[in-house]
Amino acid sequence: MIDLISILQQSDVRPIRLFPLTDPERWVAILDSKGQEVACIEDPATLDATQRAALNAALAKRHFVPVIRRILTITRAPDGHDWLVETDRGTTTFRIETDESIQSLGSGRIVIIDKLGTRYLVPKITDLDRDSRRKLERYY
Repeated sequence: MIDLISILQQSDVRPIRLFPLTDPERWVAILDSKGQEVACIEDPATLDATQRAALNAALAKRHFVPVIRRILTITRAPDGHDWLVETDRGTTTFRIETDESIQSLGSGRIVIIDKLGTRYLVPKITDLDRDSRRKLERYY
């Protein structure tokens, strides 16, 4: 068994999810500074609590994916649409260029990729309030 905590404490390693959109809870690789795989974890749920916490903390530092809780407004802009949304990290505005910036992940989940490449996640469309769902239906 690998000592995951010792590996994650090295300054030149970084964890990445191998299938972040299709299988977000499994398959995490630990890469060194050259991009070489140091370790691969098929199912982080099988790690003990201490190792799982260390892995989740390292992943949280690397991945920033705001979760959309509510869509406040969507307005037309010269080169796309401006969205004002409430996320798990607060209220923010972003611009999407085309309807293709909204992608289904299956099981009622979608990802919205803004003009700058930031991804916003809607984990379950049905969890949005009725007004937010109505606004989203026009574009998705």
